[in-house]
Amino acid sequence: MSNNSYKTIVKTTGLIGFVQIFQMVFGLIRNKVLAIIVGTQGVGIWGLYKNYIDMATKISLLGLDQSGVRQIAQNAEQKEVVAKTIFILKYSILILSILFTALSFILSEQISEFIFETNKYTTGIKIVSFAILFHGISRGQYAILNGFRYIKELAISQIIGAIAGSLIAILCVYLFNIQGIAWYVLAIPLIAAITTGWFVKKMNIKVLIPTINEAKKELKQLLEIGLAFSIAGIVATIMTLLSRIFLTKYFDIETVGIYQASWTISNIYVGTILTAMGVDLMPRLMKVADNNFQIRKLINEQMELGMLIASIGVVGILIFSPIIMNVLYSSEFIAGTNIIRWQVLGVSLRVLAFPFSYAIMVRGKAIIYITIQAVFWIGEYFLLILFSNMFGFDGLGINYFIGYIAYFLMSLIACKYIYQFKFSALLKKIIGISYAFIGLAFLFSNIFPNAGSIILGIILLLAHAFWINYELKHKMNMNILKFIFEKIKKKK
Repeated sequence: MSNNSYKTIVKTTGLIGFVQIFQMVFGLIRNKVLAIIVGTQGVGIWGLYKNYIDMATKISLLGLDQSGVRQIAQNAEQKEVVAKTIFILKYSILILSILFTALSFILSEQISEFIFETNKYTTGIKIVSFAILFHGISRGQYAILNGFRYIKELAISQIIGAIAGSLIAILCVYLFNIQGIAWYVLAIPLIAAITTGWFVKKMNIKVLIPTINEAKKELKQLLEIGLAFSIAGIVATIMTLLSRIFLTKYFDIETVGIYQASWTISNIYVGTILTAMGVDLMPRLMKVADNNFQIRKLINEQMELGMLIASIGVVGILIFSPIIMNVLYSSEFIAGTNIIRWQVLGVSLRVLAFPFSYAIMVRGKAIIYITIQAVFWIGEYFLLILFSNMFGFDGLGINYFIGYIAYFLMSLIACKYIYQFKFSALLKKIIGISYAFIGLAFLFSNIFPNAGSIILGIILLLAHAFWINYELKHKMNMNILKFIFEKIKKKK
């Protein structure tokens, strides 16, 4: 593999990666404050509100925000055409968002009964319903900035949104305690809509109203592209909400809070990496969409680099999960330590399956993509029920790991069928050694007492870090440790 290719992956994802880390830090601060003020019950309520809004937003958008990026990018040089595309995109999203916000507001009592099995959260549902509207507006504006490749402006808007949104959200919970959670949920999308709107306004995009026939044609194109892949997202958000409702009914709302916190911690590091890398991967795959050899090469490169960078985070979370849970949330949440350990094993497989998903999308295999996503999310839900009945609270998290084994295998089979994919020799080596470290970390964290597992874990983590640096230096011409030491010397 070309060393320049690995460097390109790292370089082009730098800004997005920085923004993701920035948002992650402020998200963790918000969660910490929420955990301290309202405890596991409050985090559980927040998790149910959030999962409901994620689902409603995903359904209301119909994938228009995703297809909008493609359409705007495609027509960016044709000012009149792109102006009409933006008009249709903005007003389609606005109308759909208003409609779903109104439905949610009107049916708030029934929604509260369905999610919480009580109508005491009716007012909260009414408040968070407006998050559907603001999410829709902000996602449409993100699509415009992204489509025109205004990455710097997009990054700044996300940073401002993270800071301002976090401050307002924290203030809501501080002033109103559990009653402020609904306002906490609303604050982030509200600020995001304002900040992205300000940057879009600065672009001075010409307003051109399309004819009815032009609007029909453009909307049809937007929906054809967006719907195919939004279905998978809708299934994911529905099943996530149903799993949280099941936990509320089978255990209690405190368990939902612990499970939500565990899921956040296990996914946050790898999720940040994959989001940043995804910005680079999709355009590169699109350029070689008809070349199986080049696509196989890109998939291997993404897996090799992704596994190296992500595996150390997986090992770190396995070793320090009790400390992380206590620091980022509170001692009430330490019961979720074992949930995190099982979930993070599943997350490690997500790193490997991630490039497969993009490759399937690039070739336009919508049915295969949707099927794999649907089988994973529906299967993971039923595995949650199965292991909860078999092992009770101790069974939580195993469902996620087993689900991702199936997800990885399905994605691998699909890419073997579409691209005749094969693992490179380097990737086989990286997977083998990475999972040796991950396996040892899992054993240490479960077998030895806390102090013993941490001491052994630190030794393991250092050995893992030096091995990763060796592979990056000798196989990819990147010396991470040298880069860090040079930065430290400069500061001194």
